[in-house]
Amino acid sequence: MQTTSQLPAYENPPMQDRVRGLLCADRKGQVQIVAPEMALVDPEPIRATTARDLKSLPSSEQSPVCAIPGFYGLPSVVHSTLKDRRYVALATEKPGEYVRATGAQLNQLCLSHASFEAQFCEQLIATPASRADDEQAILATVDAFTTRRIEARLDETLHIPPLPEAARRIIALQQDPNFDLSDLVRIVETDPAIAARILGWSNSALYGSTTPVRTLDDAIMRILGFDMVFNMALGMSIGATLSLPTSHVSGASPYWLDAVYGAAIMEALAHQIPKPSQPNPGTCYLIGLLANFGTLVLGHVFPPQYDTICRIQEANPKLSHTHVDQHVLSVNREMMAASLLELWELPGEITTAIRFQYLTDYNGEHQTFVHLLALSKKLFANKNLQVDEQLLLAAEKLKIEEENLAAVIAVIECSKQDLGDLAQSLAR
Repeated sequence: MQTTSQLPAYENPPMQDRVRGLLCADRKGQVQIVAPEMALVDPEPIRATTARDLKSLPSSEQSPVCAIPGFYGLPSVVHSTLKDRRYVALATEKPGEYVRATGAQLNQLCLSHASFEAQFCEQLIATPASRADDEQAILATVDAFTTRRIEARLDETLHIPPLPEAARRIIALQQDPNFDLSDLVRIVETDPAIAARILGWSNSALYGSTTPVRTLDDAIMRILGFDMVFNMALGMSIGATLSLPTSHVSGASPYWLDAVYGAAIMEALAHQIPKPSQPNPGTCYLIGLLANFGTLVLGHVFPPQYDTICRIQEANPKLSHTHVDQHVLSVNREMMAASLLELWELPGEITTAIRFQYLTDYNGEHQTFVHLLALSKKLFANKNLQVDEQLLLAAEKLKIEEENLAAVIAVIECSKQDLGDLAQSLAR
């Protein structure tokens, strides 16, 4: 094993100099990959160069990975352009620490052990910041990657099952100013599974009810309210439209666990936004529940390409999937989900939040919902559920105080069992 003492420390290197390590393996053993940090690693050229069926190790085994060739005594595959750089900042085995090397020094490190050279990185492609061309981009992708004839409507083109009748009735009822409790209960009761989940949710630790809830009427009137039940039932009904993809990213959170946590965090955060800017908690719950609906759409419409996306995601664990989607398909799943949900006549605040959830500097219509979903994603990604500087900066946009953010985290911590149970019931 090499030591980092042979190379000087490189403090706060510019992003374009940073180089990361990645560990891949097959039945013959492990291989170290050395690649630019701000680039997308495509596993296929690596397999072609090494003539080995290499796959990325799970993300839990990838942090941190040293980028110094030969550090682990393993064969290495180094992106060929790195040797032509004046300087590179090689990630060390210590998080956030780098050492500096010239291109010539990097080349010498490669020569000292078994090393392959290849071009296996692509530039990152950003998600378009405007929705103006989304539908045409999606239709062009469908035309390029499938044999399906482009239809007049996007949902027909994508061969998506029709919106469930219960969901249609809920949307229609939401627009009726004269609806009453019995109308909502009748619709929810048409799907016993959804009714049971709503009852279970109303009895969860999130709401702290001391008296058990036994009927939908009681859940609506005493615990959840009309808006929340509307949106819970609608989100669960839409989510059940498509099956979970057969491909998945190793080590990633299961789809429904991510959705349930997202919904709970969104609702809890909404209550912490000061009035009169406070958004409707029920709408926020629905946004959280449907935030990853694009994953189901992508897996349904493009199964082979989605499998490729999963493999590339495993090789790029710190990159947003939006870059991988754009690399493989030229559109991303959020664009597809937002366009489809818009056709199904869901409100603009829902489709906008889903479409722009990874655009960190979004500033436009429904921006409160976009920023709230972005904060929710950051909080869920924080595995220790602790307040940190990144969360505080995101919360500041919404005028959520630190103690209120901590209160949300405490509630989610107390509700882990309930959230896990609901996710399991939805996955069946």
